[in-house]
Amino acid sequence: MSLTESQKKVLERLNNQVQDLSDQIKKKDEELEKKEQKIGELQKKIVEENKAKEELKTKIEQVSRTLDEKIKEINNLENKIQELEQKNKDLQNKIKTLEGINEKQAQEIRAKEALLQKAQETISDKEVKIKELQTQLIHFEERERRTRNIFEKDLKYKIFYILRDSGSRSFEELSKTLGITLIQLKTYISELKSHGLIEIREENIEVARDYK
Repeated sequence: MSLTESQKKVLERLNNQVQDLSDQIKKKDEELEKKEQKIGELQKKIVEENKAKEELKTKIEQVSRTLDEKIKEINNLENKIQELEQKNKDLQNKIKTLEGINEKQAQEIRAKEALLQKAQETISDKEVKIKELQTQLIHFEERERRTRNIFEKDLKYKIFYILRDSGSRSFEELSKTLGITLIQLKTYISELKSHGLIEIREENIEVARDYK
């Protein structure tokens, strides 16, 4: 059965419409495919962003923990600084106290040094006097030695020097030492006693106290 011209035109129009619809569907499919591709890319980006957010969250948590630790360290350091400042104040107070003590000690030392200087000067003066006295003593001993040599020739003075050098003696001991009789010895002793040079105590003869 053949189509009329009008039917052919309708059919052609329908075919054109179908073609147009097919083209539109194809375009829509292409657009949908592109959109699905974009959605896939967006989903991928979202996954990556979520992953990045998780990583960032983890880093933030790590930073937060580190920050907390640093804050604790800072607090500990501040406490230590306060302790050190207090110790420094205490040390400064001790230093001031010690400086006061040292100044007092320095004054005492200066005073003692002045006394020591005076003592040294006094010692020097006394040493000079001692040397003078030693010189005088040497001269005196020399004069006494010469005088003794002269007087020892006299038995009376020989008796005196023997008693002065050896202490008390009995009459018999002196008599034997000098090689004289007791009568001669008593004569000399009586003369020495009359001049206050000797004393007789319980049969012993000794030099008078003023001449010992």
